[in-house]
Amino acid sequence: EQVHKTYEMRSGVLHRKIQKNNRTRCLPIIPRALRWSVVNNIHESIMHLGWDKTLEKVYDYYWFENMSKFVRKFVDNCITCKVSKPKTGKVQAELHPIPKVSSPWHTIHMDITGKLSGKNDTKEYVIVTIDSFTKYVLLHHTLHIDSTNCIKALKSSVALFGAPSRIIVDQGRCYSSKEFREFCDSSKIQLHLIATGSSRANGQVERVMSTLKSMLTAVEVQQDRSWQNALEDVQLAMNCTVNRVTRASPIELMFGKIARPLSLVTYSDRERDTTIDLDETRNQAIENINRNSAYDKKRFDSTKAKLSKFSVGDFALIENDERNQTKLAPKFKGPFQVIQVLDGDRYLLKAMNSNRTYKYAHDRLRKMPSQQAPSDDSDSSSSEEEGQLSTSGNTEPIL
Repeated sequence: EQVHKTYEMRSGVLHRKIQKNNRTRCLPIIPRALRWSVVNNIHESIMHLGWDKTLEKVYDYYWFENMSKFVRKFVDNCITCKVSKPKTGKVQAELHPIPKVSSPWHTIHMDITGKLSGKNDTKEYVIVTIDSFTKYVLLHHTLHIDSTNCIKALKSSVALFGAPSRIIVDQGRCYSSKEFREFCDSSKIQLHLIATGSSRANGQVERVMSTLKSMLTAVEVQQDRSWQNALEDVQLAMNCTVNRVTRASPIELMFGKIARPLSLVTYSDRERDTTIDLDETRNQAIENINRNSAYDKKRFDSTKAKLSKFSVGDFALIENDERNQTKLAPKFKGPFQVIQVLDGDRYLLKAMNSNRTYKYAHDRLRKMPSQQAPSDDSDSSSSEEEGQLSTSGNTEPIL
């Protein structure tokens, strides 16, 4: 093959003849020292479109060896693209179910609903507490979201069932405050703060809040009483009906008896026997919980991509919360450095300009490019020598 015929000297500049997309082109060959500048200029001129569009535009004007590989690596390491573009494709995540203990009130979950009613100066909320095993729910009405009211709600729960061994909450200010931490420490309660933006880690209480809002909306639609007055009946309704996972009602698992709503009309005035075999019911419930947990994990993991985990010292970008951003706001912020790898694919990260730390799950992070400019691979053993046929894309030299 007469490779030299694919080259041509024009005005003192070496050109390469190629055949691409049924068109014959004679393109100037870019020296190695100028490749980054050329690709950067084209990538910015087309407003940071993807690597394939960038490559096509480069082919309109220039040629150099291993151009496809170089352009793709360049775009993959573009800081502006990493910050401004959302993630695409399958999410890298894995479900890590919390091990369940077959005893009531060992682990509880807490959260606070959003504003339910009232004007700006009279906002009303409900603090929701649920037992991880029995699914027993406690609802606490409050006018303020702060550590004082959260401690008050927790104290009322402790007064009923004693102090739990562990409490799982999000990283809201009322839970991560010094006052709430000190109360948990003094009560010998292990406080577990889930990673920011990972609501599935507190999924039990999230599901309860979804059901709660629907029930309170139904009360408001009927207009026979306010939702505040119906809150106790809503709590009883949740606790006396069969849970989908345990196949028993929370009251059955907590107290060993069958309960009914106060307004329920029965066939006979005579109270039937409502006692049950508590040990057997709890054993069956924990089997159902473990079976459902395994099924949920298998279903969740099957739709996610394999994890590419971070290590201590790596740099990462944190995904911004869309609820607090405009449509044109950056999708990621950073960089942050990984200072500790936690269990459950979570990481403790440190800001570069302060000592503040953040806890995030893997699926809320994006790996920081290791370098802004890709290295030139033309010296590697796998690359072609200058003058040989190019095999990148569908480009062919003209002989």
